Amino acid sequence: MKTKYIALYFLVGFLKPLPIFADTVSISFDNLKTLLESRNIKVEAHRLDAEAAKLKEGSLNRSFLPQLEFHASQENFKKGSGATKTQPAYGVEAKVNLYNGGKDSIESDMRDLNTQKKSVQLIRFTASELLEARTLFWEILYSQEKIVLLESVSKINSQNTDSALKRIRSGVATDSDKMEFEIKAVNLKQDLEMAKLQLKTQMDELRLMLNIESSATLQFPKEIGHEHDFEANIKHSHEDHDVLVKEAEIQSDLSQLSSQKFKRNWWPKVDAVAGYNQFNELEEDYPDAEQRKASYVGLRVSLSLSDGFESNKESAAQAKESAAFRKLADYQRQQAHSHVENEVAELKLLHSQIHDAEENIVRAEKYYKLTQSEYTRGVKNSPDMLSASEKIFEVKNKRLEILKDFNLKQAHVLAKINR
Repeated sequence: MKTKYIALYFLVGFLKPLPIFADTVSISFDNLKTLLESRNIKVEAHRLDAEAAKLKEGSLNRSFLPQLEFHASQENFKKGSGATKTQPAYGVEAKVNLYNGGKDSIESDMRDLNTQKKSVQLIRFTASELLEARTLFWEILYSQEKIVLLESVSKINSQNTDSALKRIRSGVATDSDKMEFEIKAVNLKQDLEMAKLQLKTQMDELRLMLNIESSATLQFPKEIGHEHDFEANIKHSHEDHDVLVKEAEIQSDLSQLSSQKFKRNWWPKVDAVAGYNQFNELEEDYPDAEQRKASYVGLRVSLSLSDGFESNKESAAQAKESAAFRKLADYQRQQAHSHVENEVAELKLLHSQIHDAEENIVRAEKYYKLTQSEYTRGVKNSPDMLSASEKIFEVKNKRLEILKDFNLKQAHVLAKINR
């Protein structure tokens, strides 16, 4: 699994931000993922975080690089009743790590795992942002069509008002006959204004997500539509949504390695050391500077008993954390499988409801024409006409809502299977 997620990390990493768009930007479901991965500022921040983790790898080899320390001073001092003296002191020490109880190797493995964890976090965050962008995309398409629908219903209501006025002038009806339509006209105007404001808000949010300047015009498909062969698009295996649990699994491995590292505090550290020092008379009693020179070479073995005792508790705690994350990963795997299966079942139901809604539109339009004919002949009154026109709006809007819900549900499934 390591190779899979590292490959995904590099694939996303190659997508760098493009220049800010100008003029007209066409946004479709197919190009939305590419736009987001290459332009979203928060995704870029997570990508940089993953790259930072990558730079920390290779610590095992670096731990064997020699360490060189140099010190120098010019000191003014007085010992006892002697004269005040000013003398230099300097020295240099070279140290090479030979053995650190295996902690260097564990640290290197932990850094490699942390890179994997950051790459998984990048993939998951990108999927989360993409889900939000796709949600806005379908909401925008719904709002566009709802505005068109409200405008068409307003036109029908205006025609009904004209019919009512003709009836009033011919003496078939009174002034009250037109009031139902006038009230409806005000309500439709308010709904239309609210829908237009909502569309602007949704577009602004998507513009921000895609880092598109305000001067650019966003262009979207005119209709929501839906995939008839949607099951092929969401066909998946358990491995496709394994990224949902991978972070918990990696964290479990990290905690396990941390537990092992704490245990190694009982193991000694061995360094090869060599040094040279020139002491002043404050540190050595010899008045001759040549007698205050010292050099050494050898092995240095060190062990911190206090760290060893404290590390026992830390090791046990990290082992418990590792077991906790492993259980969490197992639960998340079952949860992801259950959620995806349930959402697929909802998709199938919504798909069948779309076609049912289309049949209802045919019925509503036929009912409206019949009512309109009867209204002209004086058989029906204004509330009947209003009810018939409202049915057209209801069934058409219902279809739009089902289409929106279908596409939103599909976006949720795609996010869970990392597509």
